[in-house]
Amino acid sequence: FLLRSLLLLLLLAPGLAATPVASSAKQGNPLTRFTSLLSSNRHHLCAAASARATSIAAMYPVDTVKTRMQLGKGLKLSGLFAGLGSSLAGQVPYGVLTFGSYEIYTQALADRLPNLPILPRAMIAAVMGDLTGSFWLCPSEVLKQNIQSGTYANVGSGVRGIVSSSGLGGFYRGYWGGVARDVPFRVGQMCSYEFVKSRYLRRKSGLSAGRRTGDARPELSNAEAACLGAFAGSFSALATTPLDKVKTCMMTAQYEGTFWAVAEKILKKEGPGAFMQGAVPRVGLIGPSVAIFFVVYERTKRLVLEW
Repeated sequence: FLLRSLLLLLLLAPGLAATPVASSAKQGNPLTRFTSLLSSNRHHLCAAASARATSIAAMYPVDTVKTRMQLGKGLKLSGLFAGLGSSLAGQVPYGVLTFGSYEIYTQALADRLPNLPILPRAMIAAVMGDLTGSFWLCPSEVLKQNIQSGTYANVGSGVRGIVSSSGLGGFYRGYWGGVARDVPFRVGQMCSYEFVKSRYLRRKSGLSAGRRTGDARPELSNAEAACLGAFAGSFSALATTPLDKVKTCMMTAQYEGTFWAVAEKILKKEGPGAFMQGAVPRVGLIGPSVAIFFVVYERTKRLVLEW
């Protein structure tokens, strides 16, 4: 699955021939082309890694509370950082793959399909970026949520327990639940962010046209990136809370079956209101987390570009 996603990226890679690195990459084999493509976009990848780690660590206790609420375990405030190491081990590379490749896909689509409007471009790039990272993310999510719920005490016991009960395939329990949640979330997040950002910068450009000199374009300040990122993340978080509930139940084995089978069991046993369990901490997690992410991401990207 990951290989297919990477091949999609390689198909779009020729559109990035604006840099010498990307141009020379065309002459090599697929692996050389891919690594050269990543190298030519390393500023996006460094920014994504830094932003992901910072936002996850800062908001992890809220994520733990959300998971426990969705599993009906109440507001237990002990062990709020349990499983953080596992989460970072999965989420930071996932952030690099997802947001780094999102920038790459966006640029490639713009070069290949210059007449494609910004929203469809952002949507396609968001889906492709999320699918690229999903295969790496799932094992750490399964491990993290089982530790958060109290099923396992730590990473070591979690790995042994999952392998013992379900084999290596147990680390991909609920994979499609994660995809069913993350793809709509990413589409909503990135499309709303790009839409609001483009409108805001257009307005900012118009207001500052008389004060600018040269060809400098307006950029988002840290505060502006935080506000726009929080809006985009909060909107998507609330809309995808029911999908997150199903995904949590699948990964912790609270209910067995396919995504739709688990959703049906939740509806029958817990009622329709259960799909919104954890909505408040989820929005409280995602909004500030995304704001932190975009602040660090935009700032780090500019710093790397200046080096």
